[in-house]
Amino acid sequence: TPRKDVPTWGTPTVVKTSDRTEILVNGWHHTGAYDFSSGRVIWRLNGGGDIPVPTPIVGNGLAYFTSGHGPGRPLRAIRIDATGDITPPSLGSTNANIAWAQPHSGTYMQTPIVVGENLYACLDTGLLTCLDAKTGTIHYSERMGSGGEGFTSSPVSDGRNLYFASEVGNVYVVPAADRFSVVATNTLHETCMATPLISEGMLCYRTRGQLVAIAQRGPK
Repeated sequence: TPRKDVPTWGTPTVVKTSDRTEILVNGWHHTGAYDFSSGRVIWRLNGGGDIPVPTPIVGNGLAYFTSGHGPGRPLRAIRIDATGDITPPSLGSTNANIAWAQPHSGTYMQTPIVVGENLYACLDTGLLTCLDAKTGTIHYSERMGSGGEGFTSSPVSDGRNLYFASEVGNVYVVPAADRFSVVATNTLHETCMATPLISEGMLCYRTRGQLVAIAQRGPK
């Protein structure tokens, strides 16, 4: 299925609805959903930040798309059952298919994360925004670190806390709540740009020269 768009970096997301399976694709000239079995365009949305990197994420019956490069920086929640051309008149506008939109809260590099009732999105500068995932209401926008660190890797969560790694290897532990705080800061002592993973109680980071696995030490 051809796409008329500039090259982008975001990985597509596959989501199953009640009656179909969709491929969600982030873009600039053409963000949209495709039918998994036929490649047919289910819905399309024009406009946003150019060359988007973040992967679409899904929760609460909504698909969340973000971009933050170029003239636009929208963060939008699209209803999973959307169809047709859903492009609004402006980046901050909504319609029957767009549940909510924040025109200036989008991220360029990091994929946001939904934990509980909130969505968390971090800018390259470490500015973290927490929003109500269903309504788009902003609970807070606060900066992690000194402001001189870059953030490229996407956050992960164990359900209680979120883990944000800066490019210089500082890992900020932020509670999964609608009030901001940093409960711990740990250092990996190396450059970290890759998104970590959580598996079986283990938190794994890939730094410039090492693979670091962090877990609670078991009984001897």
